[in-house]
Amino acid sequence: MSKINNSADFRSDTFTLPDQGMREAIFKAEVGNAGYGEDPSVNKLEEKLAGFFGCDEAIFLPSATMAGQIAISAWARPGDMVLIEEFGHSYYFETGAMSAIAGAQAHLLTGKKGILAAEDIAVRIKHPENHYARTGLIILENSSNFGGGTIYPEQTLNDIFTLANQHSVPVHIDGARIWNVLAARDYKASSLMPASGSMSICFSKGLGAPMGAALLGNKEFIHEARKIQLMLGGVMRQIGFMAAAADYAFENKRERLTEDHENALYLAKGLADSVALDIDIESVQTNMVYARVLAGSDQAARFVRLLDERGVHCLNVGALIRFVTSTLVDHNDCTKAIEVFHELLSRD
Repeated sequence: MSKINNSADFRSDTFTLPDQGMREAIFKAEVGNAGYGEDPSVNKLEEKLAGFFGCDEAIFLPSATMAGQIAISAWARPGDMVLIEEFGHSYYFETGAMSAIAGAQAHLLTGKKGILAAEDIAVRIKHPENHYARTGLIILENSSNFGGGTIYPEQTLNDIFTLANQHSVPVHIDGARIWNVLAARDYKASSLMPASGSMSICFSKGLGAPMGAALLGNKEFIHEARKIQLMLGGVMRQIGFMAAAADYAFENKRERLTEDHENALYLAKGLADSVALDIDIESVQTNMVYARVLAGSDQAARFVRLLDERGVHCLNVGALIRFVTSTLVDHNDCTKAIEVFHELLSRD
């Protein structure tokens, strides 16, 4: 895509735009009334995703936020506790939706680089026979945004899935960037999907679709999820145009995510030797770089403003500066970000 004023936009992979091939797929899409199950492009995508992740069914939805909140509402009863990492998206970035919509309450756990272990969860599961609120759901974010784009090891997932099954607690995988996980690791997609649980996935981040997400699970779960979809106004009509964009992204955009990962690691290493920053290289596993400004949040905000003035756009999160690589930036843009940042430091 063409750049505006030769700028480099590292703010988020949600700023990505459809390429020409995706635009053609949208134009040619066969559509119908998805609310009646008669949109062939939606049906094709849902069947393809269910097969890919090894589950019964999938629902195409407007956003990953809606998909996650539908999952919480389907699994948890009002008053239930939802075990989630303290910076998990469903809690930290969704304006209290799980309590407002599902009536559930978040029970926050501290992960290591955003990743929870089975032992973290085991001591927090509350049983229905005691006076604690029931644990209705476990949510794992894979990859973990606030963890730095970190990935759950397969053994860690298996341990958590086993623990959850022992206590009859479902697991929901917030897989908004699951495509980055699959690009970075030699995992089978089905191994990331809990047998007793669900998964939400997104197409409007690194894959570059203009909108769209999906929720996956067994038939009983999907039946309940479709009712909540209707309740929340998530039933769409001739949405096959966007399903075709998501399908194109699935078929054509997944493999190139490794370029984003390589660029993120290059950027992280280029910034890591700065005495003003603390960057955990080990956490740079996908397409995110979190740089902690040692002087604090005011200086971080100043750096972000000065970078923005020089055409390097990134996100200020307290004392952290977040860089996200995507189709919006290439190797040269990462070099520019490194050089501009070091130039700013030399002037201080």
